[in-house]
Amino acid sequence: MHEGARFIALMLGGAALAACQPDAAKPVPKAEASEAAAAPAAAAAGAASAPLREWLVGSWSFEASCASDFIAHYAADGSLDNSGEMGGWALAGNIVTETIRERYDAAASDGAEKVNPPETRSYTIERADQDHGTITYQGRKVPMLRC
Repeated sequence: MHEGARFIALMLGGAALAACQPDAAKPVPKAEASEAAAAPAAAAAGAASAPLREWLVGSWSFEASCASDFIAHYAADGSLDNSGEMGGWALAGNIVTETIRERYDAAASDGAEKVNPPETRSYTIERADQDHGTITYQGRKVPMLRC
């Protein structure tokens, strides 16, 4: 499968699974509701004060939960493991560029195979709060969840 198509399929598959999750509606007493309303505002303010690069470092899911095989790990040193695609990442403004140098292939006897020449893909990233954001890749918005 073409690399861009695989990336979109992984991201949109996760988004589709997230859309299938039922919302749990339960009543919240007024006092708790006002405290709950203040918490996201405080979290958003804290997330807004951290630089975007620092915020992105860590593990992220593009599905409804972190119980998934499709987790992207953005390391502080610029290395990347995006669901078995390994390489590096860089941030310029709100544009993330991934450079894939190796791809894990479960069917291959060697496990990981070199990608030569390396493949690159870029997407915009938007922070919602400390643990949530959105990427936009080829015009499609995909939610992301910190794991």
